[in-house]
Amino acid sequence: MHASMRWISALCLTSVGTLALAGCGTSQSTTASGPVSLTFEEGIQSPQTQAYVQQEIHVFEKQHPNIHITMQNYGAADSEIPKIESAVAAHNPPNLLWIAPAYTGQFASSNAIVEAQKYFHSEKFNSSTIFPGLLKTGVYKGKVWTMPFDANDLAVYYNKKLFKQAGIKTPPATWQQFLTDAKKLTHDGTYGFEMPIGNQEWTVWIWETLLWQAGGHLLNSTRTKVTFDSPAGVKALNYWVTLMKDHVATFGPLNQAYQLGDFESGKVAMMINGPWNYSALQQQHQVDYGAFPLPKDKIAATNIGGESLFIFNTTPAQNKAAFLFAKFVTSPQFQIGYDTGSGYLPVSIPAEQSTQYQQYLKKNPFIQVFAKEMSVGKARPPIPAYSQISADIGNAIENALYGKMSASQALHQAAIAAQQALNNNG
Repeated sequence: MHASMRWISALCLTSVGTLALAGCGTSQSTTASGPVSLTFEEGIQSPQTQAYVQQEIHVFEKQHPNIHITMQNYGAADSEIPKIESAVAAHNPPNLLWIAPAYTGQFASSNAIVEAQKYFHSEKFNSSTIFPGLLKTGVYKGKVWTMPFDANDLAVYYNKKLFKQAGIKTPPATWQQFLTDAKKLTHDGTYGFEMPIGNQEWTVWIWETLLWQAGGHLLNSTRTKVTFDSPAGVKALNYWVTLMKDHVATFGPLNQAYQLGDFESGKVAMMINGPWNYSALQQQHQVDYGAFPLPKDKIAATNIGGESLFIFNTTPAQNKAAFLFAKFVTSPQFQIGYDTGSGYLPVSIPAEQSTQYQQYLKKNPFIQVFAKEMSVGKARPPIPAYSQISADIGNAIENALYGKMSASQALHQAAIAAQQALNNNG
C-alpha cells in the first residue's frame, strides 16, 4: 500500500465535507421485474466532475438496462439537512444521496436509510477492496449503513507570488509562524488569511482541526460527554479571534468560505480548503497557487472529509438498484477516473495502488499534500446528535468572532446545549 493512504487502514473515520440537499426529487414506484428509476441527489461543485459522474451513470445504465438514474445537483451545502428530514417525513426522499457520512447515525437511527451491509453477500460485494477506515465511516451500531464515494481532507491554499513578494520562502508549519506570515502578507487591500464564518458545518469542520491541534477533543472516549469546552477549545477559538483582532484576516462568504473568488482575485493570500477544487484551480490563470499542511500547535491534525452514498428506504427494487450503483462507484474503474479528474482521494485500495493513480500523484504535488496529510487525519463522530452539536459549536464560533462573547463564554454556552442534545439523541 502506498504510504500516502496507509492512514485509512488504521483510522475509524467520518467524512467531510459537509454537503447537503437543496431539493428532493420524486422517486417513481416500480416492481421487482420492471424498470427501476432512481433519483441521485449530489452537491458536486466542479462542472468537470459532474460531467464525469454523469458519463459513468450512462456506463452503469448500459450494464443494468432496467435501471435509470436521474442525477440532480443540490448546489450549496450545510443548510439543507432539514430539507432531507422534511422529505423523509413526507415519504418522498431521493433514492441516493451524496453527503458526509457524519450524518449516518442521524438517518440510520430512524431507519430512514437502508443498511448497505445487507446486500454485501447477495450482490457479491467484496468489502475488503475498500480502505477499512473509510468503510467504518458508515458504521452505526456495528453495521455498515452508508457506502464511501470519495475521500478528502483540509490543507492551506497559498498564493506563491504573494509569498515571494513578502519574502516568505517556506510555508508556515506552526500557529505562530502562520500568524507572523499573515501579518507580512496583509497590505494594500490584501489579507493574509480568509477566515471561515457562519454557524454551519463548513466553519465548524475547519475549527475542529484547531481543537485537535491544541490537544482537545469533541467528546470523551465513550461519546457520552462533550469536551470541546476546555482549555484547548478556548485556545483554538481565541487563535481565530486573534487573527481577526490583528486585522490579518478577513471573513469569507457566509457559510461558504470554500468558494475561490477572494483567493483567485488576490484579496487573500491563504485560505483553508480541500483537494476537490483542484480542477477549478487548474482552469484559472489569475493566481500561481500551491498547498501546504495545516499549521500545528501541539500536534498536527486535519479533518477527514469526503462523501458517502446514503440509500434512502423506498421500495425493495429501488433499494437494491441503489446499492448496485453504490457498488459500481467503489470499483477501480470509476474511482481512478473520478479521482484523477477531481482531486478527491480514492476509497478503493486497487484504485489507489494502480499505476495510473500513482503516476497521477507523482505529477501533481498539490494533491500529494492532501494525500500525505491523511496520516494525521481525525474525524467527526457519526452519531445522531452530531448535527445539533455542530450547530451549537457554530453559534459559539460566530459569537466569539463577532465579539458578542469571549471564547470561553461562547464555548461554555455551546457545551450546555450540545450536552443536552447528546443526552437526548446519543
